[in-house]
Amino acid sequence: MVRRVDRTSVNDDELIDLIYASLLGEASWQQFLDRLSEGLPDGASTLFFHDAHKNVGGISLSTGFSEEALADYGAHYASVNPMMKGATTRPLGLGVLAEQMYARDKLVKSEYYGDFMRANGLESAVGVTIYRENGCSFVLSTLTSSADLEINRPAADRLSRLAPHLQRAFRHYRAGPFQKAVTEIGGSLFDAIDVGLVLVGSGMQVKTASATGERMLADGTAIGTSPLGALTLRSSEATSLLRTMLETGFEGQTVQSLFIGPFKLTFILVQKDRISTYFEGPTAIVLVEPPHAGSRAVDFEHLARAYKLTAAEMRAMTGIVLGRSIDEIAADAGLSRETIRTQLKNVYGKTGATGQADLVRLAARASNISSMRQ
Repeated sequence: MVRRVDRTSVNDDELIDLIYASLLGEASWQQFLDRLSEGLPDGASTLFFHDAHKNVGGISLSTGFSEEALADYGAHYASVNPMMKGATTRPLGLGVLAEQMYARDKLVKSEYYGDFMRANGLESAVGVTIYRENGCSFVLSTLTSSADLEINRPAADRLSRLAPHLQRAFRHYRAGPFQKAVTEIGGSLFDAIDVGLVLVGSGMQVKTASATGERMLADGTAIGTSPLGALTLRSSEATSLLRTMLETGFEGQTVQSLFIGPFKLTFILVQKDRISTYFEGPTAIVLVEPPHAGSRAVDFEHLARAYKLTAAEMRAMTGIVLGRSIDEIAADAGLSRETIRTQLKNVYGKTGATGQADLVRLAARASNISSMRQ
């Protein structure tokens, strides 16, 4: 059962303030959902997505549900939620009642109502589609134990008023500083060894690219762009793989490599927290390595001296910086996966890095120092 709370003090201004405070890092999206839930009896609010093409979905952030219920929704109930068909066609930004999405006399006979809603003490819901792309709808919804339209309708109207601010949040995240940081941190490093770096998002849209990446896109030998700005790959296999990795909810290998002729392509699915993934959408780094890549080696010697890294640790660090997986590094070195993991753990401990981006930043600095010495 979800909790019962006093809903009398919830107001639009406070919720709008929480939206912008969450964007600025002064509050959290969890706080926003918690407060929004208090507007309905036993409110349980969720930010979730639904892919109409595959009839799958998942809850990115919620309040009022157990972890087991969230897992059950993603594993099964998203596919049998009868209200989702309406969510794929309703106007963006319009808050609606569950009854406007699917007739109540049919809803109460459905598996979704009987085995999911009722099991969690819920009777109805209000919702708004905030954003939609490539058949995937991003929705804010509050489920409630109330089936009273007079109680629920004001909550649906409130979602309509909140929608413009939530849509600004989507625009903010999708045009945020992450893509700039990737090219600024990694661009100089990969340019130094003639490896192209391209950042792509949903629908294979190119977000940004390093100088070498831009040159490769313009050349069109292995990669290019469509008239609408989508990345094109000269291989149907590569295209299919990257499209699959960029699907919302993808749970496969996050680093994968293949060849297009003599060019090696490495796809790295950027790992983010759930709320960033929800608003920003999936993002992948595409590294394009031509046959001669590495002929302009980056000087890592000062890093090894400064942090007292062994040759084995430098090999592991270099592999991760260049987008290789632990398995690939282990195979190249003829070592076990656990040995490489131990070496990387030592690298993180000695350098103070907390992840791949930090290692790329250190390597980029090494490249800049090397260039200044020449």
